[in-house]
Amino acid sequence: MLVSDLIDRPRSERPGHPAVIDTDGTWTYEELGAAVDRATGWLRGRGVGPGERVVHSGGNDRAFLALFYATLRVGAVFVPVHPELTDTQISAIVQDCDARLAICAPGAGAGAGDTVTAQEACREIEDATPDPRGAGLPETAVAMLIYTSGTTGRPKGVVCPHRQMTAALHAVNACLDYRPDDVVLCRLPLSFDYGLYQALLCALTGGTLVLTGRAQDVGLLRLIERHGLTVVPLVPSLAQILTLLQRKLRRPTRVRLFTNTGARPGRAVMAELLEAFPGSEFASMYGMTECKRISILDPAEYAAHPDSVGRAIPGDHIRIVGPDKRTLGPGETGEIVVHGATVMDGYWGIPTEEQNRFVRRPDGSLELHSGDQGYLDEEGRLYFVGRDDDIIKRRGVRIGLTEIESAAECVPGVTAAVALKPDPEDGPLRLAVHSALEPEEIRAHLVRRLDRARLPDLIIPLDSVPLTANGKPDRTATQRLIDSPAHAGQSDTPPFAQTRTTHEPVAV
Repeated sequence: MLVSDLIDRPRSERPGHPAVIDTDGTWTYEELGAAVDRATGWLRGRGVGPGERVVHSGGNDRAFLALFYATLRVGAVFVPVHPELTDTQISAIVQDCDARLAICAPGAGAGAGDTVTAQEACREIEDATPDPRGAGLPETAVAMLIYTSGTTGRPKGVVCPHRQMTAALHAVNACLDYRPDDVVLCRLPLSFDYGLYQALLCALTGGTLVLTGRAQDVGLLRLIERHGLTVVPLVPSLAQILTLLQRKLRRPTRVRLFTNTGARPGRAVMAELLEAFPGSEFASMYGMTECKRISILDPAEYAAHPDSVGRAIPGDHIRIVGPDKRTLGPGETGEIVVHGATVMDGYWGIPTEEQNRFVRRPDGSLELHSGDQGYLDEEGRLYFVGRDDDIIKRRGVRIGLTEIESAAECVPGVTAAVALKPDPEDGPLRLAVHSALEPEEIRAHLVRRLDRARLPDLIIPLDSVPLTANGKPDRTATQRLIDSPAHAGQSDTPPFAQTRTTHEPVAV
């Protein structure tokens, strides 16, 4: 099955059902399909054909989805970029993928064969001749290039074929069970695969997608109530916003499921959120662009295993390897490695033998070496410890900064925590927190939760924790903020090493 075929069934079986809602209105499945037909005709009119790359920098709106499905319909490769990227950043992606068409600002798309702004594209598509024809491509054809954030180097385009995308879609839904009557919130950028897959899950099941953005956060609870939202994908900041709004307004809602992948809301934050939305459950997930999704925790297991990110999704297999690439046993921490149906086809334009993330297996398939640290328990549940670049060695112990952050976010009253990598490695370990608690109170909790190797030396309160464009805590920006003149030398708690305590530390 091709990803572009997803909307065909709901368009045929429930044409009048709402497919997507944004700030400009609603499209039914028939209206979405008609918009895709027009966009397909427009793309072919501009000479876009199979295999060619279309870079699109657009917002969270219906036009994004029409262009996405239309690009795949003509057999081209869709390359979404976050609208907040600079012209220089977009230009680098345009040139790296040798784009045939760039839908973005003229300066950013100058290196493409053809360039048009998103506003101009929308106007032209409205008058285009509809074209419902598909390109007749095999499932192995490339559907998308999704560029990584570039935290470990220049951004690289992850090659996403139709086959792996549809496999991921079916595997995720087998675990989460999206339904035809679901109304799914998407506050995440559609250029972010976690956001885009919300649209794909809705198309797969015939549900309704509601698109919004940060500008609508004040009215988010009214939006949830008005549209009867049932599924809410989270980032930590959104979990905090929803908890605060619902505590204040106490509105009845139909929310049944919260999901999260990547940076996870703290345990205390999730407990408050689930209490504020009675009848809701939480599915904690782990994944990355190179594989889409790797594991999902059954919501029924969250209470008993709140630190786990679940078992491998159907069709995938997880193992943990040590520095010597030897497979480790249960409870042993090492690199998370996965192979199976959802592993993508490597990085664009880079020979496989030069890709340290993707390794060829004896059967010819690719295995993904995630660069993340974790361990499996006896029953196959995965526990995420941190990224390789978030792992430090302290007092002879290898620890993940995320372990410290998770422990801090379990403290009632701490809504966000960011542990900063010491520089040099044996330097002070600093923990930035957003909390109404005094640092001494937070310290008292951490002494009972963390062993000496994991105890931060300094606790630094912040009015707010910087976030990335996707709403996740931004460790790099937090580091800059802490090192700024306003915070220079700030230490609201003395080093733990200089403080005596009668509590016995408990390892996490």
